[in-house]
Amino acid sequence: MLLNIIFSYNRAMQVDYLLNTILKRIKIKDYETVILYHTTGNHQLGYKKLIEKYKNYPNISFVERKEVWFDSSFFKTFTSKKNYKFFLEKNLKNKKSDNFKGLLQKLLRDSKHELIMFNTDDGVFYEDVILNDEILSVFKNNPETASYRMYVGDNIEGFPDYIHKKNGYYEWDYYTDKNITHWSYPFSVDGTIYNTKHLLSVLEKIPYHNPITLEENVFRFAQEHKLFRKGLGPITTKLVGTTLNRVSIDTFNPTINISVDYLNEKFIEGYTLQLGLPDHIDVVNIVPFEVSIIKENQKEVIYSLDEQGKKIQNSYGVEGTKKESE
Repeated sequence: MLLNIIFSYNRAMQVDYLLNTILKRIKIKDYETVILYHTTGNHQLGYKKLIEKYKNYPNISFVERKEVWFDSSFFKTFTSKKNYKFFLEKNLKNKKSDNFKGLLQKLLRDSKHELIMFNTDDGVFYEDVILNDEILSVFKNNPETASYRMYVGDNIEGFPDYIHKKNGYYEWDYYTDKNITHWSYPFSVDGTIYNTKHLLSVLEKIPYHNPITLEENVFRFAQEHKLFRKGLGPITTKLVGTTLNRVSIDTFNPTINISVDYLNEKFIEGYTLQLGLPDHIDVVNIVPFEVSIIKENQKEVIYSLDEQGKKIQNSYGVEGTKKESE
């Protein structure tokens, strides 16, 4: 039914935490999780340990991105000078280019699953995920327009008044609101389900080279062509993002700057992550009130919510990214 692809870079310990929440919270009989990852330096050892830890889970697998000089999946995007320029800069002339686009599309093309969901390695599932028959019926009848977003619900600040309540879920039109919010942003790489075949047909047309440009470029293409119009979501959210650190230079969202190198070292030593989440979640990205690492009976608190953390939390707007005024 569902293929869940997690994008990950140098966050083995955080992937481990996310996988634990997936195993606990996703209540779907037929689903598969693939971690599409790449690493630098000593982080390779962290992912080696992670792969060993989950080797006996038949529905969890790992696929590593590889450096390539030329990714042939860009051929179908050569429909404009702008797309061709993107290919030259991000793939052909980029010394660190890899096969992200081709690899991702191959995963979708080879999948037996009708539905596809992406996630990033800083997410946490904190409530049970269930797709009822009505939601599945909407996907069946609207494969090219329907999507289901896990991180929105009526508990989130800025919840719009144009959302329609159905039997156990919400429904809306992504193009009702001209302002950018979670309910007017038609494509996301965080916890949103799409029809696999239709999404693949869209991805093949668009140039992208990592999860950041995947979301940005597909979002712009979707807006231009009014794709994924029918939005679906749970009554209350199932997924929340955490702002522990930033691994991409392509975004500027603030974090509490817990070193990924430090977390990797501790994960290799046998520690696991534990996050303190608030009882009531009303935002899409949170600063945990406590971050700990645990090994056997030993617990070490490495962060407690402070004034700087509160300031970072308040810097996020209802669109899910850093407020322009900050």
